[in-house]
Amino acid sequence: MMYSSAKQIFITCCFLLNLSPGEPHVFFCDFESNSTCGIENGSPVDPQPPPINFTIRSPQTVTYSDLGPFIGRSFFYWSRPDDSPHAEEYNGRIHTPKFHQIDGTNMCVQFTYYIKSTGTDNGTWLDVSTGGCYASSLFFVEQDDSKGWQTITIPLHEGNCSISLYFTVNQRTPVRVALAFDDIIVDWCDTLIKTTTTHTSATPIQVTISTLFLVTLLILIFLK
Repeated sequence: MMYSSAKQIFITCCFLLNLSPGEPHVFFCDFESNSTCGIENGSPVDPQPPPINFTIRSPQTVTYSDLGPFIGRSFFYWSRPDDSPHAEEYNGRIHTPKFHQIDGTNMCVQFTYYIKSTGTDNGTWLDVSTGGCYASSLFFVEQDDSKGWQTITIPLHEGNCSISLYFTVNQRTPVRVALAFDDIIVDWCDTLIKTTTTHTSATPIQVTISTLFLVTLLILIFLK
């Protein structure tokens, strides 16, 4: 009986581990494997394409090595030289594929961004907005240095319809700029909060499961 109980614990443990992966996000892109996940430069409603496009880069392939980003694997990168023509509205813009927003009161977008320029008057601005069944600005910042990668989580507005996310960048002064995005996620706000918490404690959980596995395995060996 003791052997059967130990064997049952072992099987149950392994079975639960196989069922542990979570549900997929509504939208997710980490720009790995040279994929933009359907994110495109410009906008379907823009009369002209943006003067400067976003491209997938790594810290080793950025245009300005002194501006970064200095860490990360792959990210969606945009840069502008100091002699680039001034644009009143924007220098760069990307948009995600449309996704269905089921309940805007509990859905969020989370993304990581990086800004670094040679300017000193916060002339670089970044705007994140929605387009589709409704248009609204979700996030806006003006700064020359984001102090590394920053992760933002923003609730979407109410609505039960299909929308796209638009990320727009501009620099009003003749300075060099580097800007990048990574890990763009759309999901339930509660899920994003839980995901962040889980990542923080991932190592202790893994150690506990590994310890249980080893103890169970030793019991099986001794009872054999």
